[in-house]
Amino acid sequence: MAGLRNDLIDNAKAGLIFLVVLGHFLEEVGGWTSPFFRMVLTAIYIFHMPAFVFLSGITAKQDNLILRVARLAVMLGIFQIAYLAPVLASTGELPNRLLQPYWILWFLLSLIWWMLLLPLITRIPWALPISIAVSIGAGAIPDDGFLLSISRTLVFLPFFVAGQLYGKQAIAMLQSLSLARFAAVPLLIGCAAVIYSSGIDHRWLYGSFSFTLLGTNDLTGYLLRSGLLALATLSMFAFFACMPTAASWVSRIGQRSLAIFVLHGFVVKFWGAAFGGGGALGEPALLALLVIVSMLTTLVLAIPVFDKNIRSVTASIVAAPHKFREGVARDRR
Repeated sequence: MAGLRNDLIDNAKAGLIFLVVLGHFLEEVGGWTSPFFRMVLTAIYIFHMPAFVFLSGITAKQDNLILRVARLAVMLGIFQIAYLAPVLASTGELPNRLLQPYWILWFLLSLIWWMLLLPLITRIPWALPISIAVSIGAGAIPDDGFLLSISRTLVFLPFFVAGQLYGKQAIAMLQSLSLARFAAVPLLIGCAAVIYSSGIDHRWLYGSFSFTLLGTNDLTGYLLRSGLLALATLSMFAFFACMPTAASWVSRIGQRSLAIFVLHGFVVKFWGAAFGGGGALGEPALLALLVIVSMLTTLVLAIPVFDKNIRSVTASIVAAPHKFREGVARDRR
């Protein structure tokens, strides 16, 4: 059973990274302004990052914690420079504050914060209820939430905590329910339909804006955030129920999802600069095209060389100070 669950996790990561890529392509062509694309984006955004965070919680380990965090920090630094440098060179201005992760890189910084919280998560009583309360209350913080990725870290915290504490058991239980797969698709559609039909501001799904910036009072904000957390949880498990449990080439894509995540932004930005809003194509045709482009992007970036080199460079930089100290010590002998 353990092997099956690991394969399911990899398969789920593969599906989620494809949805991440597709969602960003749709946003690049102004998807939220179109009722048609907004429907698709709502269906994606209601659960794809909560699910990713949940799986990150499942796979997070405390052994060599400082080393793991250091590698994430180095990766964040490398790609922060890689994404910001072209913008600075072409415009002479930075698109955001230095302490604000660029666009998609918020996830790396949030993952660092969650990893650092691991010792607390596994030790304090009632960690999950506490994290839910923190998530619901995060919107009352009077800030835009992008600085140091604080808002998203707090809003998505329950999914990481749940994954770490109960994730493997929850997925195993889900797989044991024979009717789960049959109910999954209607449940996914139903949750997305509730959000879409409510007309709620799509920025609620980002987790990065305060209640004030979203134009609501704290009480209403608490209720809306609670509802969104519940719908995200239902959608997330419905998605997991659809996932195959056997290992395949799809599983290997999931194993390299972090490399795909940090690299696909370059492809998306190139697409936006080269093709803009999609030209004369109608919305269904443009969606079909972007699905194909997203698949190709995911498959190409899943080639092992990308993941291998990112890990190698990151590990080398982290290890450099230790090697330097060893060299100095040898010279002194």
